[in-house]
Amino acid sequence: MSDPVSLLAMAGATTVVSAMATSAWEVARDRTVALFRRRDEGMTGGEDDPVQAELEASAARVRDAAELEVARNRQVQRWQENLEDLLRRAPELSGEVTALIDEVGALLPTAQNVWQQSVHATGGGSAYGALGPGSSVHVHHRASPYPSPPASATDAEEDTP
Repeated sequence: MSDPVSLLAMAGATTVVSAMATSAWEVARDRTVALFRRRDEGMTGGEDDPVQAELEASAARVRDAAELEVARNRQVQRWQENLEDLLRRAPELSGEVTALIDEVGALLPTAQNVWQQSVHATGGGSAYGALGPGSSVHVHHRASPYPSPPASATDAEEDTP
């Protein structure tokens, strides 16, 4: 999924679905409806707007889900496909999708903006990681559970009784 359109659609879908069942929902819904309306300039919007109806149905699925993550993942997939179709037909709207991501992302509760990363090293190796703006790397060294290899073949012979 390294295609820029797919990546932007995924980011947009994730942002919109993350806003469902939060105080950012109305802004996310209205911005998304406006985005699709731009594609179909003749649409008047309102209560019978098919995009708004689909968004509301998605939000209800998330809000009423017994398994929240499963419901969110399904809706992200649905809206990624919708946004990807939109961007392939109207690539000039990519700036508006980016603006939607920025605006709605700034409104999401802090818990929705948490980044998590796990970095592991095995076999005496080292691993470092950093994620997100203002991140830092903390390095902790531990003694290796594995014996160090000899520096040369002659060192190995000297260690042998």
